[in-house]
Amino acid sequence: MAKINDIHSIIIPAQSANLTAHTYTELYGGSTGCTAVVNGTTVVMGGSSSISVWVRSISGGVGCYLLGENQNVLQGMTNGYYLGD
Repeated sequence: MAKINDIHSIIIPAQSANLTAHTYTELYGGSTGCTAVVNGTTVVMGGSSSISVWVRSISGGVGCYLLGENQNVLQGMTNGYYLGD
């Protein structure tokens, strides 16, 4: 997935994931580590670690963070958000 200037435009706690509004491409283990089920596979993350993965489903993950992009920006959809000039 594309990144804006090689930087993710959003970061959100894994338990608050919105797979309809966002595309997540990185999982970050937070400061203490965490365990999440990503795309049907249990992933144990160490503190301050991250992996690049296209997240299509996630459960658990307390302490994990997802990094990614707003789908309206990637897909060029117009949904009322101001994207600038």
